[in-house]
Amino acid sequence: MKKLIFGKCYSFSSDADHQIWLAECLALYADADELEPQVEVCISGEEASGAPLAANPRFHRMLEDGMLTSFPAADITWRWAGNGCLLVHVVFKTRDGIKHRVKKLLSMEYANDVEYFEQLLHEFVLVPSTYFFGDLAPVHASCMTMDGAAFLLAGTGGAGKSAAMLAMRSDARIGFVCDDIAIMSTSASSRSMVHANMAWPKIYGYDCFGNELGDLILEGRGWLDRTHFRVKNWIDPAIVRRKIRPDHLYRAIEPMAAPASRLYYVVREGIADIRLSSLRVDNAVEMTLAVVGAEYSIFHDHLYWEKYNALATGRNAMLTMDDVVANWRHVLSTCLSTVSCFKLSVPFDMDHVTYRRSMVEILTGEVACS
Repeated sequence: MKKLIFGKCYSFSSDADHQIWLAECLALYADADELEPQVEVCISGEEASGAPLAANPRFHRMLEDGMLTSFPAADITWRWAGNGCLLVHVVFKTRDGIKHRVKKLLSMEYANDVEYFEQLLHEFVLVPSTYFFGDLAPVHASCMTMDGAAFLLAGTGGAGKSAAMLAMRSDARIGFVCDDIAIMSTSASSRSMVHANMAWPKIYGYDCFGNELGDLILEGRGWLDRTHFRVKNWIDPAIVRRKIRPDHLYRAIEPMAAPASRLYYVVREGIADIRLSSLRVDNAVEMTLAVVGAEYSIFHDHLYWEKYNALATGRNAMLTMDDVVANWRHVLSTCLSTVSCFKLSVPFDMDHVTYRRSMVEILTGEVACS
């Protein structure tokens, strides 16, 4: 199976146990059957071969021709092929038994197997794979198109990015690009582009106030799943969420890439009313680096350990965080120089209904920048 993801051709192979899940998780990406793969992802139950040259700490291994990043849910080996193709070997760890069932009941999502697999695939394989390419950079943002032009809503976790985007889903002009991580690059014509990320949107309990989202995300789920959501939602709407395929949530999907026109940073501040103001490009770049650095620290730790092992053994690191950040700063500075950047200051205690209404007015252009 070949798919066009983040502007690259990805080739996927898997054992029989994961083929159905893989097809479901990648269904919304464009096919790329005629292209040569730039990334090959192999999912199997067997660890990739290769004795480690160093393992400091024990869950990071430096290999002769790559590195292994070990997480509680998966072991992932990264290598470069001789033709410049990135080779990614993934071993997902099994989850079963009483401990798993208890953990599932206590979790935010009560995720089924496909939802769990989809999250691991995007967060531990697809998004980190972009770090190895010098023309791509991530933004911790939701992204939609309006009349074909992309606008990004960025910020820290819990700032209200997804809630604002969900409030616009009934607008016929709106197309879905991504929910959580946007990947940016420049096109051959120097246009700033946002690539589709079809990771499934996460819907929190508070996103369901005053609309039909609660019924939509619980449709077809078992009684225990529905009970889990309703009880946790009653306790605290911020501690429960569900995932749903983007095409089940939005009228239109942008499966490849869209030209970027606007970037908004949502910032919670001690103010009385919501405010929209201009944001300097250099500030937007540094804010992006800070947020992504914090949000993806679980993978970034491995890049620091790769540098440590390289220094300790006198070898070259496959990839370091220094290299990644320098590349991101360059790509983002180029991309955002052609994008209108804004700061959206939101009061701490603004209620969800007022917030969603205000954000729709701003994002659709009904409110001008001060």
